Amino acid sequence: MKFISPATIIMSAAVLAGIVIAQDPTGGSCNQRVFAGKHECGRSASYNGGHAYLYLCSTDNFVTEVEDCSCIECCSVASDGTTKCT
Repeated sequence: MKFISPATIIMSAAVLAGIVIAQDPTGGSCNQRVFAGKHECGRSASYNGGHAYLYLCSTDNFVTEVEDCSCIECCSVASDGTTKCT
């Protein structure tokens, strides 16, 4: 019988949990250059089919709202801070 150490099991579970968390940006940390309370555009290969999304940073630097866009490069932030999926 093979022995699998508890450390290996815990590390495997942590890696799998990280994969699941990476798929949905809600609750993740915001980009350091984004100020709290501001909207920004994001894109991740593991979320929304790689398409862009809009998100809002909370005052404690976490993503609180997400709106999915329908294409890869269709998210924009205007100089007045308004965001939209085009």
